[in-house]
This record gives sequence, structure tokens and C-alpha cells, in this order.
Amino acid sequence: MSAIEPIVLSVDLPVTPGRAFECFAPLLPAWWPSLTHSLSRTERTVVRIDCEAAGAIGEEDAEGRWHRWGEVEAFEPGRRLRFTWHPGREADSAQWVEVVFEVRPGGTRATLTHGGWDALGEIAPILRREYASAWRQVFGEAYAGFVRGGPQ
Repeated sequence: MSAIEPIVLSVDLPVTPGRAFECFAPLLPAWWPSLTHSLSRTERTVVRIDCEAAGAIGEEDAEGRWHRWGEVEAFEPGRRLRFTWHPGREADSAQWVEVVFEVRPGGTRATLTHGGWDALGEIAPILRREYASAWRQVFGEAYAGFVRGGPQ
């Protein structure tokens, strides 16, 4: 199987890299669309990132059960965040997601890259297509909208 190209998605935001990072990681529960993009898909689902290297990303469902989606590999406030990604799957099928925050005129460019598709085997091309659409909704719309409009 040949290597599958990562998904790369950038948004330009009218805030500093520090604020863009804060909105992405510590404030993730305020903007993540858990009704449509979580395992349990309820209003009471809380998606969060433990804001430290070796922390976790995942969701707490309405019954208080924790579902680990991945582990934080790099946590550099205002610069970048990298984590493994395996929601609803075992860790041995993990891909990786990295979000980089760069100063641009008028604010910040936040770029999300999701790669490591080969870990999924033959279903990788299908999931990559699904995630390309999902990241546009989650990162390009929900996150960017939250940053541009402030806390909802």
C-alpha cells in the first residue's frame, strides 16, 4: 500500500497565536460539535484535551465514562499541538493530528494536518475521505467560528 497523503487544512484567524491556541486546546469543550462529532453524540458529551504533554484527548459521555481518542505528544502553547488519533479504535490503529499556529498579517494562520493513515490498513482511503469532510466542519467551521465570534 502506498502512503496516503495527509489532510491539511488552514484557517486565518484575527487573533494572536496564543489566543488561537487557547481557543483550540483549553477551550475545546466550548466549541467542539459533540452532537455530530463524538462517539456518544449527546448534548452532555464533553470533548477535551488534557493540556500537557502525555495528556489525553477524548470525550466524557453523559454517564461520566471516559473514551480516549488519543494521547498528546507535543504541547507548545501558542506554537503547536500534536496528538495521536484513534476515536473508537484501539491505539495500534492511531494516526496523528498536528495543529500549528503561525503569525500572519492581521492575526494567525492555524494549520491542522492529519496523517498516518497507513495504520488503518485497507479502510484508510475511506476514512481519510470521511475525515476530510469532518475536519472542514470541526476545524474550518466550528473552531474558526468560535475564534472569530468569541465564546458562544
